[in-house]
This record gives sequence, structure tokens and C-alpha cells, in this order.
Amino acid sequence: MDQYFRISNADGKAWVLPARNMRTALCLYQPGGIKGKLLKALFPLLWRFPLVRKFLRAEQTGRPWPSIAPAVREAFGVDEYECAAFEGTPCVHQKVTVQIFQGRRILGYVKISSSSDVILLFRHEKRILDSLRELGVGEVPRAFNVVSDANQALFIQTTTKTPGSRTPHDWNGLMEAFLARLERATGVQAEFGQTEMAGDIKCIRPWLPERIKPVFEKALSHFEGSVLECCLTHNDFTPWNMYVQDGRLYVFDWEYASFCNPVGMDRCHFLVQSAFFEKKWTPEQVYEHIIAPDVRHRDEYTLYLLSIIARYLRRDPSCADSEEITRWGQLLEMLESHRRDTEK
Repeated sequence: MDQYFRISNADGKAWVLPARNMRTALCLYQPGGIKGKLLKALFPLLWRFPLVRKFLRAEQTGRPWPSIAPAVREAFGVDEYECAAFEGTPCVHQKVTVQIFQGRRILGYVKISSSSDVILLFRHEKRILDSLRELGVGEVPRAFNVVSDANQALFIQTTTKTPGSRTPHDWNGLMEAFLARLERATGVQAEFGQTEMAGDIKCIRPWLPERIKPVFEKALSHFEGSVLECCLTHNDFTPWNMYVQDGRLYVFDWEYASFCNPVGMDRCHFLVQSAFFEKKWTPEQVYEHIIAPDVRHRDEYTLYLLSIIARYLRRDPSCADSEEITRWGQLLEMLESHRRDTEK
């Protein structure tokens, strides 16, 4: 009988991994910190030692989500497969992701949720992925239909990922080229009020924290009525949502994508979020080392901060006092302070 272990981290995230072919299973795990990278490298070698399992709080458990077998059979044409599961990032849109594989061959992923809001996101992602493939963007998953019953929904996607795929952690030419291609394929000019971020902002004004409301409204005033270069944007373009295989960049998890948002949002998101979550930088460090030197993109950073604050508040109004909203608000204040200084 196969052995499975459940491991978790301090952020409340958890993974279920099989002992057999654990290196392939760990392709589901995308650590940014050194501890996570060490776990990914060493656990497949050391899991047999009880002290190691105790230190990592690895608890033996059962095979994850055996009920998805009929859907896996229909999608991938296999009866026998192995799986690993990520139980999801704790948030209002938490979902389970199960990786389906055979030995070193990864077939795809099954996303699972019983939340009506998350099921709507599944359907939205399906539309996004279908649109991208129609436009000739092949470096994204192929999506099967969202299958639902009274209890839950399954969203199945293919992948080209292998155990040899690597996660890029620094901004590079592959990302520039991917986003440039996306802009060429979907680019339009749109008034600010026609963008999807403008729709988010209209919804969240009552939930804006008082501490950032003045700077938010001031920053917003620079763009209302203006015409912007827009395109389809991923909106969570980060190392943990991409991989490089055979010299090509592949991007997944398009559930928060927008059909019409200002160009540059994905670049800003990658740089800012990587600095916060992987480098553990403070807002002051992010501003000093990333935003301040990038003079010609400062308007893009302002738009990005307005957009992500609005998107998070629309998704979960209770996050108004969260660390994330606070950090983005601080960066927005630094940008506005610089704008005031240059206009004097």
C-alpha cells in the first residue's frame, strides 16, 4: 500500500506527498525561501527517518482525493496514476490542487472547490485559457470543462511541466518576451473607466481603510479620464505561477486574469511580490531598490498599486487591515510623495 505524508508550514499551507516518486510529487511545491528549498531537495532522500519526519511535522495520511479518479480517467485516459495535493493558500478563495502523474511524467492538475465564488473563478479561467489558445499562446495549460455536482467542482488542466522544469525567481528576457507577445495579441487603447480595475475601484470605495484613502484618491485622480494602453493581464504573475521548460516560459493559474487592464501590471506585480515574499523586503526597501530607480515605469507602479488594493478588497473586504494592504498603501504614499516633490 502506498504511503502518503502531509507536511505544513508556518503560513498554514499544507501538502500531501507520496513516498513513491516523491521528487515528481514535489513539482507541486514551489518554495521561495531557503528552508523550503532544502525541504524540497532533501525530503525525498530522508523521509524514511522518523526523526526527520518528526522535525518536519510530516504526518502519515491516506491517498488524497480518490473520488476524482473517474474525472482523471475521462480527461487523461488513465486508470492507474499517482497524485500529490496542495491544500491551498488560506484565504476566501482557497482551493485544493491535485497533481496527476505517472512516474516522472506529469499529466496535469485538478483544482477542487465547493465554494460558489471559486467555481466562478474556475469558469473564468477556462474562458481566459481558451481565449489565449485561440490567439496562439501555447505556453499555457489546456483546460477541460469545469465538472460540478451538488458538493464540489473539478477543473482539470494539462501541463508540459516535468521534474526538470525550473522556477525562475529573477526578472528576465523570457518574461519580457511573454508579456510583449501577450500585449501584441490582446492590446487595445481604453479609457481608464473602461478598464477592469476601474470597475473594482467603484465597488471598493466604502471599504478603503481611512489611513490610505486620501493617498488612494489622490493617486487615482491622475488617471481618471485618461486613455491607457491596455491588454489581457494575468494579475498574479509570480515565480510560483510559472516555470521554464526547454527554454520556454510557461504560465499557469489564470483565475484572476483581466481581459482589459493597463499594460505593465504583470511586470510590476512580479517585481513587488517577489521582493516581499521571497526577499522579505520592507516597503522602504522595495521602493528604494525597485520602484525609485525605475523612473519611466512609475505611473505603471501607481496603477498597479491602485489595482491590487482594489482587487484584494473586492475579493475580501475584511482584509482592509491586512499587512498586504498596509504595505501597498505605504508604497503608494512614497510614489505620491515623489510626485509632489517633482511638481514643486
